[in-house]
Amino acid sequence: MKKKKKKKVKVVKNYQRLARDLLLKVFYSYDHKGYDLKSILEEYTSLKKVNQEVLDHAKKVINFFEDNREKVDELIKSHLEKWRFERLGYIERALLRIAFSELLMLKEEGKDNEFFIKRLILDTLDLVECYTSSKESVKFVNGVLGRVSRELFKNYEDSIHI
Repeated sequence: MKKKKKKKVKVVKNYQRLARDLLLKVFYSYDHKGYDLKSILEEYTSLKKVNQEVLDHAKKVINFFEDNREKVDELIKSHLEKWRFERLGYIERALLRIAFSELLMLKEEGKDNEFFIKRLILDTLDLVECYTSSKESVKFVNGVLGRVSRELFKNYEDSIHI
C-alpha cells in the first residue's frame, strides 16, 4: 500500500490583525500611562520578536495617529451617541482610535473596497470581545464603526451583524 504524501499547508497570518493586537497594547499604555506611542512600541518589540510586516503596519498607524490625533479624536466624539469620549473604557477608546486612524488611512489611499473596511471592523470587534468579554462593548464599537464607515465610504452600507 502506498503512503500518501501529506500536503504541506501554508498558514498565512493576517499581519494587519496581528498589528492591531500589538497596537491595542501600545495605545492602551499610551492612554493609561501617558507614555509616548513610539517608545511604547519600541519597548514591546524589544521584549518580543515581531514580524516586519506587523511592525511596519503598526508604525504606519502610529505615525498617522500622531499626525492626526485631533482629527481622529474629534471624529470619534462626533459619532458617539449619548456617550462622552472621556467615559470610554481604555480598551474601547484605544481600539476606536486605531480603527478610525485606519479608516482615515484607507480613505486617503483610495482603498474604499468593502473588503478592507469589513476586515478592519471584524478584527476590531474580535479584539473588543477578546479583551473586554462584553457583548455590550462589541455592540457599541460596532455601531460607532458602522456610522463612521457609512459617512466616509458612501458605497459602504452595512454594519457587521453580530
